[in-house]
Amino acid sequence: MTFRRALTVGGVAALMASAIAVTGAGAGPDATPPGKGKSMALGVCGLGTGKKATGAPIKLAGLDMLIPGVDFTTIGKVAAAYFACVNDNGGIHGRPISYKLYTEALDPNQEKALARKMIEGDKVVGVVGNTSFAECGTNWKYYKSKGFIVIGAGVQAECYSTPSYAMVNSGPRYSNVGAAQALIKAGAKKLAIASPDTISAYADGGPALVAKKAGIPVKIYPTHLPVTDATSQLIQMYQFVGDGGAILIDFTPDTAPAFMKAAEQQGIVDKVLWGSSTPIANTLMSSQFSPAFDGRLWIDNEFSNVDPKVGPDSALMFAILKKYSPKIAPQAFAQMGFLAGKFATNALLSIKGPVTAKTYNAAVRKLKNQKSDMLCKPFYVGALPFHIPNNTNIIVDYKNGNVVVKKGCTAFQAVDKAIAQTRAFEKKFKLNTGK
Repeated sequence: MTFRRALTVGGVAALMASAIAVTGAGAGPDATPPGKGKSMALGVCGLGTGKKATGAPIKLAGLDMLIPGVDFTTIGKVAAAYFACVNDNGGIHGRPISYKLYTEALDPNQEKALARKMIEGDKVVGVVGNTSFAECGTNWKYYKSKGFIVIGAGVQAECYSTPSYAMVNSGPRYSNVGAAQALIKAGAKKLAIASPDTISAYADGGPALVAKKAGIPVKIYPTHLPVTDATSQLIQMYQFVGDGGAILIDFTPDTAPAFMKAAEQQGIVDKVLWGSSTPIANTLMSSQFSPAFDGRLWIDNEFSNVDPKVGPDSALMFAILKKYSPKIAPQAFAQMGFLAGKFATNALLSIKGPVTAKTYNAAVRKLKNQKSDMLCKPFYVGALPFHIPNNTNIIVDYKNGNVVVKKGCTAFQAVDKAIAQTRAFEKKFKLNTGK
């Protein structure tokens, strides 16, 4: 599939990028769409009526990065699929959601233009599903000036340190923190960390603090994308940590396989402990590699294991992907898009009266105790100076081509003051601990 070409269900728009538009209808001839059931219940799309929404569309949009070696459009595409399911289940009190997904290529001028295109050109009431190496830093002040708060999936520091974003994921810094915690507890005596060079300072700084606090040597390897020689870099990392050390990689499924295949070819899979951030926690990845990795991986998973048996939301995600986006495999990026769509929909359904940019974004700020079987703790937003609602993760491993839970929900070490402050906010305002 060529993501730079627009795909549409009900319309298309583009400005310096591709756009997916979803308006009013689902995909396929099935008489009964997934997500039908009691309003607002887990495992239900919106109102859950099973009837198509036919009123005036409510406009939402999102912005995802697409560059060689990294494709974040899965997140927006699954949010679009979730909204299509909502539209097949009564929409927002009868009104369908119209969603456009734009792509950007790590260009700040493009990021700025597209943010203004969404809000001032498309006149959306909300921005949902954004994911990028740099868009948070580029646009957070603009969103704040317009009163918008984005529900998406974060990568860089500004996604978790400004009031303009409430991300469903932990982001690479904290996912790496979780993996580093697990590796050190497993006995690692040295730690080598590799992330894309565009985010390395932020993403790798957290696990480096974990290592330093534990008193073990650590070295960071900023990695330019696309990777052209994974083997040489991997050998350098292995030479640093030695047998029994730990290598932590922080890449998407577009890039991580190059390092894992190199480890197989060099015969060092069983020489070190392997850690990773969330993106490779899926069976599509686990089935690609040698069984030698089984039992030697500590992958920090920001969500529940990707399995329809986990609970109603997980089962619903599989059903939504099958009907509305069958080319996307179940994975962490799909969970991100699902949750962004779910929480944006819950905010919309809570509005009494006209749905406007002002009322929608106010409703987003009021979200708290948003439960999902995909999360260790409920999601929330709140009128806070920054948001890190996903701060407790699980650790998973590979086994016989599958992904298995190695350790249950574990809170991140508060290596940053922001984590300690986040937990104080949660307790003070009962954001994820009560009604």
